[in-house]
Amino acid sequence: MEKKEFKKIVNDCLLANGFLKKGKYYYKESPEVICVLGLQKSNYSNCYYVNVGIVIKEIYNGLELPRDVDGHIRSRFYFTVGDKEVECLDLDKINESSVIVSSLEAGISEIINPSLEPGGLKELLKKKPVLLYETTIIAKQYLGINE
Repeated sequence: MEKKEFKKIVNDCLLANGFLKKGKYYYKESPEVICVLGLQKSNYSNCYYVNVGIVIKEIYNGLELPRDVDGHIRSRFYFTVGDKEVECLDLDKINESSVIVSSLEAGISEIINPSLEPGGLKELLKKKPVLLYETTIIAKQYLGINE
């Protein structure tokens, strides 16, 4: 698959799921949280990551438009290709847009939408404790999470 086609599929899917594109990032927010998605090209192959940054507005002192790397909680979307889950989608090995769309929608459902709900971040971290490794200390303190 060509890079341009991949980016159009991602763009259309994210916009259809309520994200806004500003610059090279996609944003979806609630009164408490900003979720940022960014595409990252691998330096070693024709492979793309979808990086996630979840920014807690009350403790974010940065720019108006945060980047995915500014997230208090960071993650990546996984793609289901055949019977494997991969975090880097190799465009040389994919031809079907449905794989991209279904994986993006699964990530939105599992990570983004729960984050936007009141109290959703704590629930997300309970369901996916591996995310605690990519959660800042200030966010853990704010959420009252003791490791």
